[in-house]
Amino acid sequence: MVRWTAALLLVGGPSLALLFKAWGVGSLAFGFGAILLGVAQIRSGESRSDRFIGWTLVLGGAATVIDGLVRLLLRAGL
Repeated sequence: MVRWTAALLLVGGPSLALLFKAWGVGSLAFGFGAILLGVAQIRSGESRSDRFIGWTLVLGGAATVIDGLVRLLLRAGL
């Protein structure tokens, strides 16, 4: 279930950004999808390289979420 949600967010984030020109919200959705996929990969990873890929997804998703928050805050004028 977590992987389906992550896949939906990973595909839906950029689609949302392109469709509605809401780049902050799109990057938030994409980042949360990457974080969810990374956590699932860490939990199910049997080897060290599988867990490394999971941590890379989590850190990349966190950076994307921070970027999305900055975009939303700058657009709001704060």
